Amino acid sequence: MKKIYLLVIAIIPLFNPNQAKACDSCNFFEYSLLENKSFFGLFYRSRKFDNYLLYPNKTASVIQTYPAQLGTRLLPWNAPEVMHEPEGNGLYVQKSKQDFETYQTIEARGNYTLKNKWNFTFLLPYEFNKVYYEKYLNIPKPVRDTTLFVQGWGDLTLATDYIHLIYNPKSRHTLRPGIAVTLPTGQALVKSAIEIQEPFDPIIQPGRGAFSFIPRFNYQWFLEKQGINIGMSYQWSTEGEQEYEFGNSFNAFLQYFYQVSIGQKLILVPNAGLYFESAEKDLLQGIEQELTGGKVSFAQVGVDLNYTKTTFSFIFQKPFSQTLNGNQILNQNRISVGLIRSFKM
Repeated sequence: MKKIYLLVIAIIPLFNPNQAKACDSCNFFEYSLLENKSFFGLFYRSRKFDNYLLYPNKTASVIQTYPAQLGTRLLPWNAPEVMHEPEGNGLYVQKSKQDFETYQTIEARGNYTLKNKWNFTFLLPYEFNKVYYEKYLNIPKPVRDTTLFVQGWGDLTLATDYIHLIYNPKSRHTLRPGIAVTLPTGQALVKSAIEIQEPFDPIIQPGRGAFSFIPRFNYQWFLEKQGINIGMSYQWSTEGEQEYEFGNSFNAFLQYFYQVSIGQKLILVPNAGLYFESAEKDLLQGIEQELTGGKVSFAQVGVDLNYTKTTFSFIFQKPFSQTLNGNQILNQNRISVGLIRSFKM
């Protein structure tokens, strides 16, 4: 019976206030058979945000969004506070319990391993983003039940890892230092359908229009039918479209897995672990955006089901701690489903 590594789909971002842009592709520790490590996969990811820590006490407390004045103004109007929210085009929104945001991704991923020493990976996402606000204050005519839809190609990520294997009589250690680069290939200037054709807010754009550099490190310890995965990475981003720069972020995960053989060809791998991300504040024209950045911790459970060269993967994440800068919309549950087919070259 072939032994397998655990599939850790850590591309599920630990979305802090940077929403879908925190670090979509920082950590991914690929599934692989010992004899066959190259693969192609398709993934579906879904994550949701709703609820706030606080709600405005007065209807006069409104938020003016990018790109109109790039600030929050709580009456009187001569006291602006720089902020950032993903509402779109120079309108106003009053935070409500009905507000929510959903980010869905269909992603193609290819992986090639050269001589069991070098690993090359690409990730290409297509994004479907939806933002709903129950109280959308388009002065002087307030609008209720406003929904914004944005979809398009996300940025291409390319990654390279060096694979170092250490074998003992009963255990195996795998160390994988590497680096990933996200290229400004996605759609970062998708426009809204309102009268003035301005691009949507950078946070809900499918792409960034910027380069990101992501050094990362993964370690796996495998003992008979169980093991542990540990990974961490740090992301530096350059300024992208609309003079917007996403904050640098750090993330890490710890995961335990156990392998169960069912018959001669079927392998079941349940897993459980923790995921953490911390991000700095974003910058708009060099000015810190107060409602961005923070820390989020998730608990996650999942299962991988492998049949010969095909693997199905499912992961569920739930936040248990989040410390965000300001009164941002909160992280909620997210899922990831993947289908992988390995091959030899």
